[in-house]
Amino acid sequence: MDTSPVAKAPARGQREPGVYVFDVSDRPWQGVGKTGLAQKIVRRDDRTGHSFGFMSFDTLTRTGVHQHLGPAFSYFLAGGLTDYQGTTAAGELGINFTGSTHDAIAYQPTLSVGRMEGPVAYGPDIQHSLHAGNRHAEFDNQFPEHLPDLNIALASVTVTGTRVAGLTRRLVYDYAHTPHMRRVTQLMLLPGTTVPAHRLTALVDMYVLGGDLTLTAKDAVSHARAGDFVVMEPGTQLTFSSRYGASLLIWADGPAMWEEGPASPELYGFTSAHGDPLRFGNRAPKEMKRR
Repeated sequence: MDTSPVAKAPARGQREPGVYVFDVSDRPWQGVGKTGLAQKIVRRDDRTGHSFGFMSFDTLTRTGVHQHLGPAFSYFLAGGLTDYQGTTAAGELGINFTGSTHDAIAYQPTLSVGRMEGPVAYGPDIQHSLHAGNRHAEFDNQFPEHLPDLNIALASVTVTGTRVAGLTRRLVYDYAHTPHMRRVTQLMLLPGTTVPAHRLTALVDMYVLGGDLTLTAKDAVSHARAGDFVVMEPGTQLTFSSRYGASLLIWADGPAMWEEGPASPELYGFTSAHGDPLRFGNRAPKEMKRR
């Protein structure tokens, strides 16, 4: 029996899923209720605590003590944040797990790409709304022996080949220690590379770290460049290419299915995994196996 995930076509009368590119470079920064903190958010849901966008910290700005109620990811483009564990700096992906409890301070101007997958609890004395789904309540750190951060330097992660000529990948994080079946990957495209048609089974968020990208979904063509955010909806069938080369940081909530050719290896790394962020185990998840 085939147990591979299936991307369903939209029902009659429903909108075709698509690809959305957000260039926020000219948008004003949005205040969050505290001097020194600002954001540019392209996707935010205060019910679930999910969000995706830029976060900015001025020098000597503190977040305030807070507790993560779902996984949170911050890729640092500049500067860094320091908590009692240490400093997460530019070029690193900082991961906070459910239950991570800390206060962070910026000792230099800091810019990060944040992808939050759950709300955050703040003490009743903190009134700002940096994170989606903020909740104000009394809380304690229930697991003080668990450090709040997992920091991964992208440049230190092994680069592997793919089935697509000109496309290489870093499997940055496989959501170990969480209940989720997702991936964080970095894709690198040489100039002239085209990624063939594939269909998404779940939401995919992309940040263009460098270069240019052209995405084609149905008859809609979108162009993205360094500094742009891309949101791709479940069920979308697309191809993408780069004329001059591209580096992409991607959060995939589910695998992509090739429209032609073998199911494996999958584009975003779901047919590989690792016990820790820098070690591959090359084990295929159950959802991708065929019996």
